[in-house]
Amino acid sequence: MTSETHPIRVDWIDTALWPGRLGLTFAPGKKGASVLQAGVTHDRDLAADLDRLAQQGVNVLAPLIEEHEFDLLGIPDYHTLTGERGLTVVGCPIRDGDIPADLPTFCALLDELIEHLLDGHVVVVHCRGGLGRAGLTAACLLTQAGMPPEQAIARVREARPGAVENAAQEQFVHDFAAR
Repeated sequence: MTSETHPIRVDWIDTALWPGRLGLTFAPGKKGASVLQAGVTHDRDLAADLDRLAQQGVNVLAPLIEEHEFDLLGIPDYHTLTGERGLTVVGCPIRDGDIPADLPTFCALLDELIEHLLDGHVVVVHCRGGLGRAGLTAACLLTQAGMPPEQAIARVREARPGAVENAAQEQFVHDFAAR
């Protein structure tokens, strides 16, 4: 899959909780074998993916990948190229398939993203495949805005089937909403 044959797609979460828009996608520019689709190899162009996101009005990108994943995915120039396009990057590393290990940092990320959404910005969260960490984060944003956790998870999955990938991530959303 390349940026040319399969332009980056954002799955938008339908909500009227704030004036901004919230979307999910996979890591822009990623390269390598897909962990979600057997036999699929990504050879994406980071600049092309970022340009397409900017053309869709995206103001804020929230990468949830760990530092080593930028190299693993072949996007070591992510921060440079996002900056050249005027995109704000607000990230919080979460281990693949896991839940946030640093709750204060994760809560600070959510607070900042909520501010952007309340200011009418277009926010896109992403991890490697755009399902687990991105889905968990989007669902937590919805619960922070007052949506019950079951509804938040369902709303995120409606936009991006398969999001919030595992039971630990589902439980985290419930626990986060109850805090």
